[in-house]
Amino acid sequence: MSPEIDLRDRLDHELGDLPDLPAGHYLQQGRRVRRRRRVLAAGAVAAISIGAAQLLAPGSADRTDSIAVEPTPAPPTPAVEPTPAPPTPAVDLAADPDFVAPAPSNPVEAQEGLDGVDWFTTDDIPQWAQEYGNHGPISVSPEGRLWIAPEATIRRIVVDPYPPGEHGIVSSWAVEAHCTCFPEDMTDDIGWVIVSSGANGQSQGGTMEVPGWVTDDFELWVDGATAQVQERPTIGERFAHFADRRTGRMVAGAPGVTLVQQVPDADLGSGRVTHTRAGAAEVEYDGQTFYVVGVDPDEGAPWYQWWTGDTQPDFDAFLTFLRGNW
Repeated sequence: MSPEIDLRDRLDHELGDLPDLPAGHYLQQGRRVRRRRRVLAAGAVAAISIGAAQLLAPGSADRTDSIAVEPTPAPPTPAVEPTPAPPTPAVDLAADPDFVAPAPSNPVEAQEGLDGVDWFTTDDIPQWAQEYGNHGPISVSPEGRLWIAPEATIRRIVVDPYPPGEHGIVSSWAVEAHCTCFPEDMTDDIGWVIVSSGANGQSQGGTMEVPGWVTDDFELWVDGATAQVQERPTIGERFAHFADRRTGRMVAGAPGVTLVQQVPDADLGSGRVTHTRAGAAEVEYDGQTFYVVGVDPDEGAPWYQWWTGDTQPDFDAFLTFLRGNW
């Protein structure tokens, strides 16, 4: 799934009452507003490179000499201090603990920055890095190399979150990036992205996520985001899943997980989720508490979503949260 499709599906789910327009329309409108603000505030031309701002020297205007009058030398142009680029928020490694989800997991180790990574950038945005006129912080070139947008800064990266050769994937990258190219809902212009390439360097698509949408743990997010392609259970399903779809009763989803309590036929309120039934559970794993909801849709296979225990005061508050947010 490409980042554009991933965002389009989310917009369709969350903003169903808006006019029936492509997701790219809303993203493009937001970016136009952002660009207008940047142009008014800049005061000088600046180009943001990877990890540093490269300032362009102001050019001098062309002057045509008069035939009849000796030209008067132009007064020196006063120096103009360029507006500095806003600093990129520092990486808070303490907020990304070494937590490994229940098996079958995909534990990865992210590195800070791009040391030792084969990547390149360009002054302009290549056509193959665009989708509906938009682009993300990274993409895959036709040769299968990692391309980074000129205005992007890579904070953390995981090289080959999909092992090479798995499901036809040759190379893959997961990044936490700072980029003004992100949609408006990316807090502080920071987002998480995974892209991959297959045979002959062809892009295998990717996914884009807002940090904190599901978890604040980047490495844990990579585990969950790679599960579907690797045909592994999602993290939510590994915490708890249906034992009986007819009743919504749930059981612990993996060794080491303890199911503390559950509501077999959870009330999701009168929201937009159409389903036959749902189940909710509180579980413990690795000394931590998690909440899980399983949804048995009217069509298709069940799906699961999870939250860390600190998102709600207790299980009753979690059930109240479910009734008002679906």
